[in-house]
Amino acid sequence: MSLEQRKRGLTDPATAAVILAAIPEGKLDTQTRMNYFMTPRWKRLSEYEILNGYTQPNPDWIAGGLDWGDWIQKFHGGRPSWGNELTELRTTDWNRHRDPARRWHAPYVKNKTEEWGYTNRFLEGYSAEGSIRTMDAFWRDEMIGKFYGALLHYEYGLFNAHSSVGRDILSDFGRSTAVFAAFDKNDISQMIQLEKVFIAKLVPGFSESTDESKALWMKDPIYSGARETVQEVWQGIQDHNEILWSIHAVIEPLFGQFVRREFFQRVAPYFGDNLTPFFIGQAQTYFQTTKAAIQDLYLTCLADDPEFSELNRKYLSAWTAKWLPKTVASLTDFMGIYSNIDVIPGVTDKVSVQEAVRRVFNDWVQDYAKPLNIKVDVEHYVAAITRNLKG
Repeated sequence: MSLEQRKRGLTDPATAAVILAAIPEGKLDTQTRMNYFMTPRWKRLSEYEILNGYTQPNPDWIAGGLDWGDWIQKFHGGRPSWGNELTELRTTDWNRHRDPARRWHAPYVKNKTEEWGYTNRFLEGYSAEGSIRTMDAFWRDEMIGKFYGALLHYEYGLFNAHSSVGRDILSDFGRSTAVFAAFDKNDISQMIQLEKVFIAKLVPGFSESTDESKALWMKDPIYSGARETVQEVWQGIQDHNEILWSIHAVIEPLFGQFVRREFFQRVAPYFGDNLTPFFIGQAQTYFQTTKAAIQDLYLTCLADDPEFSELNRKYLSAWTAKWLPKTVASLTDFMGIYSNIDVIPGVTDKVSVQEAVRRVFNDWVQDYAKPLNIKVDVEHYVAAITRNLKG
């Protein structure tokens, strides 16, 4: 091919003139707003939406995808980076979901920095006041050192269960929700160990080792059901949406809420412990933030999808039916922890524990079961879970 034949518009004046003549007089595109293709959730596009949306390659075979984008590499067997076959749920647009907290990397890191700042100030004040002196030695050594320490492995196991979710989920907004929920679980596990390390610095002989608490998590019947459930959700599920739903819509709002809020946070002050409730308070903030995001993803978006609502509701209900008995078994086993402490009237007697279980179940019904029209006999579960309690 000659040089003249290989000329293009930039090098050939004649070709350039033809191109210029073909350009219309008016504007080629009247859309001048950034990310005009994205529908804002709120009044106008937020920073969260602009910086999160469509930042990964979006194959157009994924609902809401814009292009053929993909990585060059493939998994063994030829599986693509993302695909609709990775989940049973369907939607007209995976990018419809929004985290009500509008979390993305920069504000998330900023919030964590602020949390560490006030945590550090609280611990300095706690140490200077000598507040550890009011904590009952049995509660400190046995319940915090071992049983609360064992909860570290529950939180860390659920953190690890998010690993495949962060890789496989089909939208940037969903990925942010899943990954930040995972980091929060890891953060809670670290706070549990931080409390033990802090106490060890104040109390000679208190062990900061995870050996005893890990052995308790692995062998004690009090955590037997929870351990088996965490292992299964971590290793036994392929569908990333089932993983997220089972953790955040069944296990956490029932077992996690009871253990953290109704047992450790509520009982600790009766043993002179105002240290543990401080850390659990942060964990509960994470729980509420994640709950709002999970409800938006699964209830606002997928359960009410304009085309696939019926299908999605069927799977969400089936997953609930699958994981509810496992969670109930976990709670039933955990009731054994009350045999380790004296009865506190109005707090740890059977009637009070039943009321605590009832609170947790009623919250769960309101948040997840009722929106899916799942019928739940709360009193049946309260009676079954507390059947072995004395009194």
